[in-house]
Amino acid sequence: MTSEMIDVKVDQEFRIPLQSIATAGYLWKVESLPEAIQLLGSENEKPASDTKPGDSTTQIFRFRTLKPGEHTITFLLSRPWENKAIQTRTVKVKVS
Repeated sequence: MTSEMIDVKVDQEFRIPLQSIATAGYLWKVESLPEAIQLLGSENEKPASDTKPGDSTTQIFRFRTLKPGEHTITFLLSRPWENKAIQTRTVKVKVS
């Protein structure tokens, strides 16, 4: 499990980029999101060159902070048709 920390202000938008393997069906999903943080959306960054099956891509999640405090967002990397994650990532968000 990988963890990191981000510092942001209240009512500020921020992005979390995560390396995925979308070409093999593996995508990140938000497993847990505190009420103090709003998910605005996610998109896959277009690669600079042609991708082949198994190549990594970048999935970008956009959020907005609603309340101050220290909050944790948990992500899971899995295939939508499987119920086993191959990776978990947590991001601690310190909102002031």
